[in-house]
Amino acid sequence: MTYQNMTIIITGASSGIGKAVSLALIPYKPKLVIVARRSDKLKETAEELDKANIDFLPIIGDVRNAEDRNKIIDLTLQEFGQIDVLINNAGIGKANLIVEQPEEEIDELLETNVKALIKLTRKTIPIMKKGGGGHIINISSFFALLPVYPFAVYSATKAAVKIFSDCIREEVKDYGISVSTVLPGPYDTGFNAVAGIATGRCLKYDVNSLSKRIVKLIKKPKKNVIQPPIFVLLIKLIRIVPPLKGVITKTIAKMIARERASMKITELRRKNKEKEEITTLTH
Repeated sequence: MTYQNMTIIITGASSGIGKAVSLALIPYKPKLVIVARRSDKLKETAEELDKANIDFLPIIGDVRNAEDRNKIIDLTLQEFGQIDVLINNAGIGKANLIVEQPEEEIDELLETNVKALIKLTRKTIPIMKKGGGGHIINISSFFALLPVYPFAVYSATKAAVKIFSDCIREEVKDYGISVSTVLPGPYDTGFNAVAGIATGRCLKYDVNSLSKRIVKLIKKPKKNVIQPPIFVLLIKLIRIVPPLKGVITKTIAKMIARERASMKITELRRKNKEKEEITTLTH
């Protein structure tokens, strides 16, 4: 099937990887269904697609909500009549020590990164089966392979995404449905800001290179895609020298701790400055 004949759903399309993949697909002219919670940000993606004369359907919705998941499926079928590719990209990241992490934050990570992904996939599979096949692409994380303790819950959710993908791959292959897992390292997606990490000194790769790889993956399914490619070598090296894993994870954990501390100090200084300004105005 050519890209032009495909209907592709992309969740979390308002920013980061989801937006980058949506825009990277422009030259191939598929039918796109872009989904996100933030209407203002989704509008920005929609405007880019509109300029390029792409046939697309924007849907404002929260994948954690059952009614919104139904809306995504129903509106897609009403508009395009089929679902060929589902890119489960919507997700959040939060850096926190487990003893300090609020239960609400834990619930949010599990609901968004795992339960919503599983439930939307479950609703999509029968439609793909009826249509003779399809491709499910689940966005996990390199932390699924190399978990780091300030991201304990996040790493666990992304490991769950990989395991879920591995399991259903065997279940749905006879229906003509492929299942791929993308395990990206650090990319310039705005993830750090949301996760509560200062962005200045953290290693980040160009998200456009990742989006191009995902576009190729749509046509040529592969079980697991680790990006950037140098991280594949890192995993192989860790298998050869197991103690290296501890060294790397501790180094990353310390770096994240420094960045989080930097953000807290910056925020504290900002608040103190605001207090000083208020005090000055009242005297």
